[in-house]
Amino acid sequence: MKKVRRHPQAEEDLKDAAWHYAGESISAASRFIAESKRTIVRIEKMPGAGSPRFAQDLGIPNLRVRAVGDFPYFMFYVEHRDYIDLMRVLHTHRDIFSIFL
Repeated sequence: MKKVRRHPQAEEDLKDAAWHYAGESISAASRFIAESKRTIVRIEKMPGAGSPRFAQDLGIPNLRVRAVGDFPYFMFYVEHRDYIDLMRVLHTHRDIFSIFL
């Protein structure tokens, strides 16, 4: 099993999303944090299960994406030989292409 290394921007994305949900309720923020952790564990166990759908359009080889449970967020990551680079955690309604390009 490869470990996920969180890019600083991914850490910032996670914090921003958690704060957003905390504005709704502490329960929502807690559920988002817990689901984010579960998604990271899933990525570590089966990195190839993520969708490659953005890799070609963004020009990032081996880029994969997984949804964060039933929350409207995607985790974008690249698998390397010894680790997995979690690059971003973005809301599904964000302009993903302008963020990456």
